[in-house]
Amino acid sequence: MTFPSRTVSLAATASAALASGLMYPFLPERVATRFDDDGKPDRSSSRASAALTLPAVMGGLALVNDRLGAWPGGRDRDDGDAGVQARDQAIGLIELALLPTHVALLATGAGVPVDMRRLNRAVFGTLMVALGNVMPKLPRNGLVGIRTPWTLADPTVWERTHRVGGYLVTAAGLAGLASVPFSDKRAARLPMAALLGAVGLSVVYSFVAYVRRER
Repeated sequence: MTFPSRTVSLAATASAALASGLMYPFLPERVATRFDDDGKPDRSSSRASAALTLPAVMGGLALVNDRLGAWPGGRDRDDGDAGVQARDQAIGLIELALLPTHVALLATGAGVPVDMRRLNRAVFGTLMVALGNVMPKLPRNGLVGIRTPWTLADPTVWERTHRVGGYLVTAAGLAGLASVPFSDKRAARLPMAALLGAVGLSVVYSFVAYVRRER
């Protein structure tokens, strides 16, 4: 498999677990796990929860991908291996994006200054650009993609929607990366606004494409 393969996905999960083990003795009883638009903590969790949650989520994604990922479009394409590879790449990218976020949260909890606003936008933007390039290769599946009633009902609508959605999500990622140098609230909200716009337009397109197919 090409990067990022399941091996890289598992390595990211193992790295997150290793970071938790190494940093755990240095964490306070309560660790900030969410930050507002000003970069100030607005939610905290116990030390154990902060250390275990994201590695558990990463491991859970890999497990669910193995068990349920192929549904419902496992036979949509003649080259089934390419579809599986694209799905694995998407899941691997998500896990890789969670890794720096997890390490940064641990570092912040241990007293190392980290600009979580810029870090999160940089990770988010990079992930969206990468996913935007994978999306056109995705077959219908049980985990990732633009899963509307119309894309799930018709593999052709799925493929067309994900070609369009790939461009839109890539543009949203570039908008997120462009916001990284800025620290005001508008910049902090831009990545999510851009993603919501991309997803919204993709959903509308999936409906239009489905109606045209039915006619």
